Amino acid sequence: MSAVVKIGLGAGAAVLALVLTAGQFTTINTGENGLYVGFDGKVKNEILTPGIKYDGFGSIKVFNTRKITVQSNDLTPKTSDNTIMKDMDVVVTYSLSPTSLFDFYTGYDMTNHGVSNNGQIELMASFIKRLITSAVNQSVDEYPALEVNSSLDKIQDTIKQNLNLALEKNNLAGKIDIESVVVVKADLPEDLVAAVNRVVTAQSEEKEQTVKNRTAELKANENKSLASTITPSYLEYQRNEILREAMKNGSIQKILINGAPVLSIGDGVMPVK
Repeated sequence: MSAVVKIGLGAGAAVLALVLTAGQFTTINTGENGLYVGFDGKVKNEILTPGIKYDGFGSIKVFNTRKITVQSNDLTPKTSDNTIMKDMDVVVTYSLSPTSLFDFYTGYDMTNHGVSNNGQIELMASFIKRLITSAVNQSVDEYPALEVNSSLDKIQDTIKQNLNLALEKNNLAGKIDIESVVVVKADLPEDLVAAVNRVVTAQSEEKEQTVKNRTAELKANENKSLASTITPSYLEYQRNEILREAMKNGSIQKILINGAPVLSIGDGVMPVK
């Protein structure tokens, strides 16, 4: 092998080694996709799928495209009876169409995105959060304050519908998919809660008193009915029946009634003169 060929092979190996050491490998996990950014800062319009990718002289931006969670707290929507909710917290989960990553990353600035705890850019998170506020206001406005908590399932569905309508207006239908909406808190104003508690307490006390009054009335009627059946003749009859049975058994031969002795005679009784 000539010296020229050896030098060529040596130079090629050196270049290959330089390329390999200059870059690094990036892992794109399931549920993620990536975009390649060249050393000159230009983003390549090609979606990278899950797997181990070589960065070369550029870098790979990895984005979560499935089940991105946005939580919007301390919302104060107004109900149909003009009550302002004290605090409402809503969690929305959405996913992105991988084919839209290039448009989201290059067409929207960071004011529309978020950043996860691990530093990963969450595309369109801030944009969705702004839509949540409007969607919640439109949805809660359909219910009076005291029906909000009992209607959360319907309100969640309405919020989701309103979010999808907002996405359509922004030409984002099919690019962003709202998967779920959960209202995790819906607190009423403290003064309204206090007023409701007072009403409930008063109603409970009134009901309890009504029950007591009804019970007393029934007892009085029962006693009155019983008293009406116990006449002097009824008492006399009962007394004679008791005496008759006692004398038949031989347990009583003579008894005094109002100071006068009474003896058994046949099936009847008569006072002794």
